[in-house]
Amino acid sequence: MTPVVPGIPLKARIRASVLSGTARLLHGLGLDAVVGRRYGGSGVVLMFHEFVRDSAQTLGHGCRIDDFEAILAGLQRQGRAFVTLDEAQRRLETGDTRPFAALTFDDGYRSNVELALPVMERHGASATIFVPTDMLNRSVNAWWLGLRELALHHDRLAIEPMGQIIESRTRAEKAAALEHMTAWVWADFARAALLPDVFAAHGLDMPGLVDRLAMTTDEVKAIDRHPLVEIGAHTTTHRALALLAEADVEADIAANKTHLEALLGREVRWFAYPYGAPSISGTREAEILRRLGFHGAVTTEPGCLFPQHAQARWLWPRQNGEFAAHTVPQALSGAHGVFRALRSGWGEPAANTHPTSGPSS
Repeated sequence: MTPVVPGIPLKARIRASVLSGTARLLHGLGLDAVVGRRYGGSGVVLMFHEFVRDSAQTLGHGCRIDDFEAILAGLQRQGRAFVTLDEAQRRLETGDTRPFAALTFDDGYRSNVELALPVMERHGASATIFVPTDMLNRSVNAWWLGLRELALHHDRLAIEPMGQIIESRTRAEKAAALEHMTAWVWADFARAALLPDVFAAHGLDMPGLVDRLAMTTDEVKAIDRHPLVEIGAHTTTHRALALLAEADVEADIAANKTHLEALLGREVRWFAYPYGAPSISGTREAEILRRLGFHGAVTTEPGCLFPQHAQARWLWPRQNGEFAAHTVPQALSGAHGVFRALRSGWGEPAANTHPTSGPSS
């Protein structure tokens, strides 16, 4: 195997730097609100995963809780109301033009409750937490957590499926190593299935790692009763759906919906696509959700919500709210649609506005 000291590729560094720098500059000059006149739509759905006190301990992953507090305060200064996804849909349908923000947390991390919920309570902000079944039963292939754990605790890693020995000693090198390994999976999500053997070879207890970070079944059931929290569906296995046959996609999603509804004693109306990029979740998956009776779903395609999304609610765009650095200005610029503007080349403001066929229940 080839020894590698990873660095972030120059092209990726330049692109990320341009996007980040432009968003921060526009925010600093107050021009992100000007961009928002065209790209900000009626409101925004923001996406988070873990919350942390110090992101150095997670190699830049997760949202620092101080940043989360600042983001919520900034959204309120923008004049936004915090709403549920159902209320966001109602506003789009009725033409309510008051600006809003809906918060969403993916995967069911315990930090959503321990760290984020007290901040939400101070600001009167609600959130939907999307939970995969296998995160609850600790059998999920949480490869992103496993890779992070390896990078944190090993200066030299033999990753046989990659054909590489990855060397990293400093925090910066370890963060670059994690990004390097993560990019390898994102280039072909079938590779994720190769990683459990790597974790086992390094003595990593994956069920124990998930148990340390994710809510239990009882915790999910309890938090769903909180007036500011709603649990949503996130598949059974957290696999990239585009890799699966249509029947397997439907079975994976339906089993998660059934499991959560039995646990919570109520209908589960909203869904978040694992990974959520357009190349991974598209109209086939949206049509399956419609057939299964979901009210709507969110992707990871950046952008804001426009009135036409009322009829295209199974592929709603969603703006990332967590960044490795400069989180607050980027999240607040994203709420104005800046990342949609930049990624589309200042093109069509509304992403994912083609509805699937037929009405939903």
